[in-house]
Amino acid sequence: MPNILLVEDDKVIAESIIFALENNSFKTHWCTLGNDALDYLNNNKVDLVLLDVGLPDISGFDVLGKIRSDSEIPVIIITARDDDVDIVLGLEGLRADDYVTKPLSPRVLVARVKAQLRHVDTKPINKSEQVFRIDEALQQVLLKGQSLSLTPAECKILAYLIKKPNQVHSREHLLSIIWDRPHGSDEKTINTHIKSIRKTLNKIDPDNEYIKTHRGLGYSLIA
Repeated sequence: MPNILLVEDDKVIAESIIFALENNSFKTHWCTLGNDALDYLNNNKVDLVLLDVGLPDISGFDVLGKIRSDSEIPVIIITARDDDVDIVLGLEGLRADDYVTKPLSPRVLVARVKAQLRHVDTKPINKSEQVFRIDEALQQVLLKGQSLSLTPAECKILAYLIKKPNQVHSREHLLSIIWDRPHGSDEKTINTHIKSIRKTLNKIDPDNEYIKTHRGLGYSLIA
C-alpha cells in the first residue's frame, strides 16, 4: 500500500484529499506544518508527497528545497498560487514533479498521484532494499535475513542510509537523525556509531563494505 504524505494546513481540503486517497487504497499521513513533514520524511518510507505552498511555519517551496537536497521522491505541489513565476519556480527551479492549483478535484489529484507512481515503478530498483530489510515495528534492521544487533541510535542511522543510498550525508545531518532536538554531542559521535555499525555488518557479511567514508563530507551507503 503506497504511503502518501499530505502537507496541507486547510482541514477541509485535507479531509477531502485523504478521503479520495484512502478510497483508492492509499495510506495517508497528514501534516499541517512543513517542519513536521520533514521530520516524518526523515524517519519513514514515503512514496509521494502532496505539498501545499502556504504553510503556517515555513514555505512549501522551502520544504521542497530541503527534500530535493537529498531525495528524488515524487512531489506534487498543491496551491492556490497560479502565477507563472511560482509555477516555473516549482517545476523547474525546485524540480517538483507536478503542480496543481486550487480549487482542485480530489479525483483528478488521485489520478495524478497514480501517474507519478507509475513513473516511479519504471525507475531502477534500490538494491540496498533487496539486501537489507527495515522492520519499523520492532525497530530492527536485517541484513540478508539476519537481525543486526544495533543500539537504537545505530539502527536509526543505518535505516536512514538504507532509505537514501548512494548519497553523501554529513555527520551533522546524521546527528539530527538521532536527536529530535539540538544536543550536546559532537560529530565524533557519528564516527563511533558508524564504526560500530560496520563491525556489526562485517560479522554477517565480511565480503562487502556497505558504508563508504567521504573524507571531509560524511558517509554514504553503497547500493
